[in-house]
Amino acid sequence: MLSYEKSIPLSGQTLVVGFDLEWTKNYKIKNGNKPFCFSFVFFSGDVALSTVEKQLHFGFYLRYAEREEDIEDLIREANRILGYFLDYSGAITIVGHQLSSDISVILNYPSGKQKSNFIRLKTLWQERKQVPSKKRNLEVFDSRYDLKVLLKKKSRRLVDVCEECRLEVVQPEISSSMTKMQNDFYASGEKNIMEKLSILNIRHSLSAAILFLIHRDKRKASMAINVNWILRRNLADQFDYVSGKEFEKFL
Repeated sequence: MLSYEKSIPLSGQTLVVGFDLEWTKNYKIKNGNKPFCFSFVFFSGDVALSTVEKQLHFGFYLRYAEREEDIEDLIREANRILGYFLDYSGAITIVGHQLSSDISVILNYPSGKQKSNFIRLKTLWQERKQVPSKKRNLEVFDSRYDLKVLLKKKSRRLVDVCEECRLEVVQPEISSSMTKMQNDFYASGEKNIMEKLSILNIRHSLSAAILFLIHRDKRKASMAINVNWILRRNLADQFDYVSGKEFEKFL
């Protein structure tokens, strides 16, 4: 299993944490979806929306399965890191886009015993609009379902919600289905495939977290926010793909 991460100072800060999970799909068998990559992206909840593109620095944890035998370890790591955030001493908001689907893929995966924190997160997601969550300084926000007051269009795909809220999220990484790309990676070990899917995953986590800032401020961004610029500033020293010419074309 591959591990990438970057820390930022957290002591006493209000925290926003975006989470996203990627999985290979197989609808022909029950619980046939297999997770292969996840990321947690986190930053101070005090950040101003107007400064996000030019100034936002975020921390992250990313884990990536090099082979299908890594999946149980991947789930264990996701559960461990989630527990760290659930037990964070300050105020925290955990964000995802259709977060219930990511939770379900982990909980329904037939092996992998350490899932207790995702069971907790599922309950928090179900109860997220109830007042008691605020008393725990722990909230859950789902950018697919909880931005309704700001959205006019029907589509709730992440890319469409981002476009309506003026987040530029060009996704050049998808050359075919993610399932095919990951299966190709399992077969070849080609680093460029892994890095592209990793950046796609981190972009999803980061975009959902920025959408929470829009919800917090009850207004859309006044000017377009180029999410790829934020990714390059924060990730260029860890992923060759982000610092390369192929990615540069989409800035």
